[in-house]
Amino acid sequence: MKIIATLIALTCCQVIYGQILHQTLREDKTHEYWFSLDQYQKPLNYAVEIAHLGGNINRLTGKISDNKKNGAIAITDIKGKVLFEKILGPELNFEFATDQKEIVIEFSVDGFVTYSKKINAETLSVLVLKLQPESQEEVYQINAQKELSTNELDTIMQCVNNCVQYTINKDVTSCGKKGEFTISVQL
Repeated sequence: MKIIATLIALTCCQVIYGQILHQTLREDKTHEYWFSLDQYQKPLNYAVEIAHLGGNINRLTGKISDNKKNGAIAITDIKGKVLFEKILGPELNFEFATDQKEIVIEFSVDGFVTYSKKINAETLSVLVLKLQPESQEEVYQINAQKELSTNELDTIMQCVNNCVQYTINKDVTSCGKKGEFTISVQL
């Protein structure tokens, strides 16, 4: 019987919007779905302006609005000597002047993959950093009395995504419907 359940689980796997969603039909005719929230994570675009002040001095400045997460920046010369390092608040603002032509910028924001790039400060006026979100480790489970449509699953996943946002931090079980389906986090 376990082999049949495993075969059913393997044949019922499907993809929704690039999101792997495991679907299992249990012996008691209820449905189980597993999903993560990776598809809802958006990249963060951050611009660093580079002003050429004269001579060989360049000023780098950065700032962003509508961000709620802290970050950090480190600027080194190409040999690895730290020229500037700062922990940044949610506005992610900084200002730094250097006479180095080539520098390495390492920029990180909570919840995003660290961005690192070697640049020639004399040839740029704006550097746009596109930070990719870190992969979500949590796996959520839906236990449903009936098979759910793609639209129902997407609505539930959006609800869970809204609940786990930094500013909301609401219990994901509130996305369930009593008597129809429940939501839980897999440990």
